Amino acid sequence: MPTHDAPAGPDSARQGALDVLLRRMRVESDFPALSEAIGDINRIASSDREGVNVLSNHILKDFALTNKLLKLANVAFYNQVGGGSISTISRAVVVLGFDAVRSIALSLILFDNLENKAHAQHLKEEFVKVLYAGMLAREMAGNAQVMDVEEAFIGAMLHKLGRMLAMFYFPAEAALILQRVETEGLSDAQASTEVLGVSFEHLGIGIARSWGFPDRLVQSMKKLPDGKIRKNVSNVERLRALAGFANELCEIVLETPDADRSKALGKFIARFGDTVPVTAEQLSRVMEKSMQDIGQFARVVNVNLTHSDFARQASKWAGRAAPPAPTTQKTDAGMPDNVPDVMAALDASVLHEAAPAIEQDTAVRDKRERTPEEVQSILASGLQDVGNSLIDDSIPINDILRMILEAMYTGMGFEHVVLCIKDGRRNAMCGRFGFGDDVQRLVPVFDFSMEGQPDVFLVALRNNADILIADIDDPKIATRIPAWYRRHVPAHTFVLFPIIVKGKPVGLIYADRPHSGDIMIPEKELSLLKSLRNQAVLAIRQSL
Repeated sequence: MPTHDAPAGPDSARQGALDVLLRRMRVESDFPALSEAIGDINRIASSDREGVNVLSNHILKDFALTNKLLKLANVAFYNQVGGGSISTISRAVVVLGFDAVRSIALSLILFDNLENKAHAQHLKEEFVKVLYAGMLAREMAGNAQVMDVEEAFIGAMLHKLGRMLAMFYFPAEAALILQRVETEGLSDAQASTEVLGVSFEHLGIGIARSWGFPDRLVQSMKKLPDGKIRKNVSNVERLRALAGFANELCEIVLETPDADRSKALGKFIARFGDTVPVTAEQLSRVMEKSMQDIGQFARVVNVNLTHSDFARQASKWAGRAAPPAPTTQKTDAGMPDNVPDVMAALDASVLHEAAPAIEQDTAVRDKRERTPEEVQSILASGLQDVGNSLIDDSIPINDILRMILEAMYTGMGFEHVVLCIKDGRRNAMCGRFGFGDDVQRLVPVFDFSMEGQPDVFLVALRNNADILIADIDDPKIATRIPAWYRRHVPAHTFVLFPIIVKGKPVGLIYADRPHSGDIMIPEKELSLLKSLRNQAVLAIRQSL
């Protein structure tokens, strides 16, 4: 008896249309990079094994992202806990929390990747609205009984993801959808389904899933039903209600004539009264606070809010005349008198305080080359971060050591920086964590005994000597480079800063660059690096 395939249902048709759209997006040069960047952040956030160090390392690979994130970390709406300015990603995580840094990074990645096309102004307008929804959701999270304010922020930002991505990748279709909404009275969902084969909502949900967002955030992207929103006991439904609340308010702000404002607001408050209870007066204060916050964010990402229709309308609703103008906001370890003979062979490699300044025409083969003033500023800011953290007993020592390494890594433009800590049971130095490309593979390589023939690592530790090896193949020192290093580490130049507490070696900071002669450290920079190392000594001493 012949059989017949069942006709494809609406879900199958929708998935087919989504697959076609995704294939079109993937041929765009920027979509794979955007997907990879957001997917990596989500993978790190969801992993039990990866945490602060992996997130910091990932962000530091993108210098523009790092700079913008640090600027945002210092504006008032994030950095409300005090404790001084933030100049390292590691301290940003300590002060603001892992989730806050993740949400800032995600919003910056999304914005930076969706602004470089001819229709950028329309997209910036959409992004201002989406960002404002995120700010509102963060402020209203308590009212909605959503405990995680950063998840509230991300959920509200993702709520209209499909619409925003369609405007960027399918501008002609997006314009036709808008035209059909305006001329034929269709809803967004109807028009987008007819033109794209899938609604904006389902496009956004499909892409959010492909980017690895957790299911609770994906579910919060679903459109709310009409009528009064019922009280929810489910965390996912509360998050969804809050995301819908924030985004619907944005649409009301943009579309409601001034004369109808009170009526529209009353109807809106009644619709969400059971799920996001708020009075008109409270909502006005929240909207004003969100406008202040978005003004600070806009300055970092170079968006002029005076050009935004939405920002002007939101300012009116918040009781402001115009979009707000954003506000701005030692002892060095010495060498002992009696240096063993092996030190004589390495004497030229020891970093003394009187290290000569480097000539300006020295070629540094690294894309992170900076002026001496910029390097000194980064190192000095790192010192300030560490100093602020040392006086806070609640900050774990690993977080402080991570700040020290990050300051060295970003300031000097090293390829890798690795922290080793002594394992007393085995009398060995073991890699703990570090910064740089593929550093997770490199860290376990640093596992060497404190006994045996005095190679360059043991010489540095036994004699409390900071040592720079300009070229591991230099005949004068080649025999002092250990075999394990040559087997596993590709760098041809490195610097060592031992960590000595009460006369005993407890740790070592290693930093490298790939090519011989790539590391040259002027006197001021050397002094700052030694001060950072000395902060590590102090941190470990305080923890004992």
